[in-house]
Amino acid sequence: MSIYEKIYHSLCNTGKQRENLYKPKSGLHKHRINPGHQGGLYEEANITFLIVREHIIAHFLLWKMNKHPNDLRSMKMLGAKLSPRQRQITGEWCRDNKIGFHGASSEQRKEWAQRGIESQKNSGDKNTFYYWSTPEGRKERASLGGLASMKSPNSKWVYWASIEGRTKRAKMGAAASGKKPVTNGSITKKFKTDEARHEFLHENPEWRIGQHWSKSKKR
Repeated sequence: MSIYEKIYHSLCNTGKQRENLYKPKSGLHKHRINPGHQGGLYEEANITFLIVREHIIAHFLLWKMNKHPNDLRSMKMLGAKLSPRQRQITGEWCRDNKIGFHGASSEQRKEWAQRGIESQKNSGDKNTFYYWSTPEGRKERASLGGLASMKSPNSKWVYWASIEGRTKRAKMGAAASGKKPVTNGSITKKFKTDEARHEFLHENPEWRIGQHWSKSKKR
């Protein structure tokens, strides 16, 4: 007998002693000692009484003993937090056996989805898919995204608003405005110094000092 089997049978034997305490809202659950996936029934000899935490542990021990995905599913339904791998195993098993959502018709799925939307709508909770899909929610989400990007240390807005960014931007503007333009009437070239511009004009007499503007820009 494995350590898991020993713990499991000890847990179930302890639970059997609580039979007289079981009643609605007592906090006790009926648990089949020999689980349903092994043919166990809800009959007196096969039933023990466990609190929620013990019930989760019981199905965890059964999972360790039998490796049946239905025990993981039972753990999740009881409120246990499964690992990513355990969720994958449960999901694939439900899919292959058409259990729950996977076994529902398209009409049932639409009905469940609508119920979920109505539940979220009536709850008034802003932290729901329904709220974030409304015009108000989308506006708030956009605002939060903008604030987050401004606060980010890697944000371009933060950099250009800093002293270093403003100084660099000013230098870039000064450098751009200080360029020396020449034009041939159709295109414009710019030079950084007067010397470079004069040399170009000497070699290209058809060019003149100035800048070409297209008709669209003049308007």
